[in-house]
Amino acid sequence: MKRDGKNISFWESQVHKEVLQNYNETHFETIIVGAGITGVTLAKELQNRGHNCLLIEKENPGFGTTGGTTAHINNFFDSSYDEIIKNFGEESAVLLAEAAKDTIRYIKQNIVHHHISCDFNECYYYLFSADEKQSKKLDDILEAHHKVGIDTEQTFSIPFPLEFKKAIEIKGQAQFHPLRYINKLLKEYIKNGGAIATETQIKDFENKDGIITLKTDNDSVFTAKNLVWATHIPPGNNRFSVLLAPYRSYAVTLRLANPVKSMAQTADLYDPYHYARYHKSGNDYFLIVGGFDHKTGDENDTEKHFEDLMKYVDDNFSYKEVVAKWSSQFYQSADGLPYIGKMPGENNIYISTGFTGNGMTFGSMTSLIIPDLLEGKETELSKLLAPSRIKPLASARNVLDEVVNASVHFVKDKFAADKIDELNELNKGEGRIIKYDGKTYAAYRDEKSEIHLLSPVCPHTGCTVAWNPSEVSWDCPCHGSRFDIEGKLLNGPAMTDLSKI
Repeated sequence: MKRDGKNISFWESQVHKEVLQNYNETHFETIIVGAGITGVTLAKELQNRGHNCLLIEKENPGFGTTGGTTAHINNFFDSSYDEIIKNFGEESAVLLAEAAKDTIRYIKQNIVHHHISCDFNECYYYLFSADEKQSKKLDDILEAHHKVGIDTEQTFSIPFPLEFKKAIEIKGQAQFHPLRYINKLLKEYIKNGGAIATETQIKDFENKDGIITLKTDNDSVFTAKNLVWATHIPPGNNRFSVLLAPYRSYAVTLRLANPVKSMAQTADLYDPYHYARYHKSGNDYFLIVGGFDHKTGDENDTEKHFEDLMKYVDDNFSYKEVVAKWSSQFYQSADGLPYIGKMPGENNIYISTGFTGNGMTFGSMTSLIIPDLLEGKETELSKLLAPSRIKPLASARNVLDEVVNASVHFVKDKFAADKIDELNELNKGEGRIIKYDGKTYAAYRDEKSEIHLLSPVCPHTGCTVAWNPSEVSWDCPCHGSRFDIEGKLLNGPAMTDLSKI
């Protein structure tokens, strides 16, 4: 199955790619772009409510982060409830906690109702500290969980071979195989009359007189009353290029020699934090470990993050063999909560993005929000997560940091190319931004020694891309667009490929 990088995730190694073209008309009530957990779940929910939908995917379902997640389903988030209470108030934090619990119930309901075999397990999460400062943070989290109604208590043991100073046990969590889950939802969507077009890239769109017009790379034209961008970051130049920061996270799946007593999840409180969970598939037991996040395009030696991850694994765990290793992309919002709802300044365009490390929960929660908005029902939850919200105190520092980061890259990278006299200085499997014969290129030499030359200028806002050796891709450090060695777009917000030379 194809994905947005060289490395195949644990989930992708177990499913087959499906090319789906199932539509007999060109006008729809709602078009959803992006067939990850957000888009597939939403399409299925809307179609079930009687909407006439088209789901469009540039590659195959689960191509992006859904195929590269570690598939935690949690009722707490990377933005901890003590921070949410501080920035949004206790009432809003309680509302979000209830929505998270509703989301887990919604996922379980889908699994039971549609008889989905996807390694679903309910489990506990163990969050722990390593020093006094982290213990103080853990105390704040525990107190906040009690305030918002998340079933949590202190514990003196955890089911992982990790040293800790203090730990809490958070009940009511879950996990699954994300691709098996969305693939079954997709079949239910199609069975219920839903239309789908995979391997179809949006090249241009227009919103005029209340009608959305989408033009694709295969010269198809679709129209709709409503459009939902389920693509992480909405394409084009808009405020979300500043409000969202792209990050890479690294993961590895290990086959265990012996069964574990029960499924469980854990994480520490470092920044970035390490996380792990057990997984059972058939009669086999696995350990999935992740961490070592960094801003997309900011690291030249991305392979070192895999090396650091494996050192952490070898220092702390026993296992039989490494089954898979991969990295994936997520977007962090300016104030810590996702943007789910109507796009500012638009009456019929919706987005769902900024999930940080909680994509399975927030991606699914989207189906508890956007269908109501499309039917004219605004809820307290939709108000809380509205993309038009302004939280200056929560957002200002992060927005400023991202503006500075993007600006620094925009200027610095224009002068950062390596000057080489001969293209044969480029090693096999190596990519570099080079100056050659007076011009700047994104150059890659493949294993057959053939040179692939591209324009290094990201078509989104003109930043210079950077080479990602671990995923063999060109990554934009400004807003997270990614491209393969042929220049083909892997992740937006860019809408077009890198230009070939």
